[in-house]
Amino acid sequence: MIDWKKINERFAYRGWRNMIQKRFEMPDGRHADFDVVGIDTFVTIAAFTKYREAIMVRQFRPGPEMVLTSFPEGLVDPRESPEMTARRELLEETGFEAGHITLLKEVRSAYTTERQVILLASDCHKVGEQKLDATEFIEVFSLPLPEFRKMLRQAEDTSFVNVDAGYLALDRLGWL
Repeated sequence: MIDWKKINERFAYRGWRNMIQKRFEMPDGRHADFDVVGIDTFVTIAAFTKYREAIMVRQFRPGPEMVLTSFPEGLVDPRESPEMTARRELLEETGFEAGHITLLKEVRSAYTTERQVILLASDCHKVGEQKLDATEFIEVFSLPLPEFRKMLRQAEDTSFVNVDAGYLALDRLGWL
């Protein structure tokens, strides 16, 4: 593949998410501008109990302006590994602790700087209550395996990353 050369970039907006305007020289010598969302690394935690139940959350998401069903997720603290963040976020958002954490996949997006790290949290068990941030209003629930599979097939109120994480987890667990 012929390399693209970055000419420049500038921040159009800085906040919890940043909007970056990048200009590249394309392989044919022309220049093109792209708007890129600047996002730090996130973890998606495909969490399952030893009873073959998926640990899921429902919470409002401002992008689609609706409540979405997902696995627990969170921003990776720069002082933590993705695995450490997964353990912390799982406990904070759900009150569950993982017996084992396994890296499943890292995903990149075309128009963000985000690195989405998908991890499997297996042998999860309840150890406490949620400890939510001030802007988090999260409902926790578990889905037996047949219902979880049905949710993946319908996938009307979840993101593609969560569908991907679900199938990767089921494959790793040998439950497909």
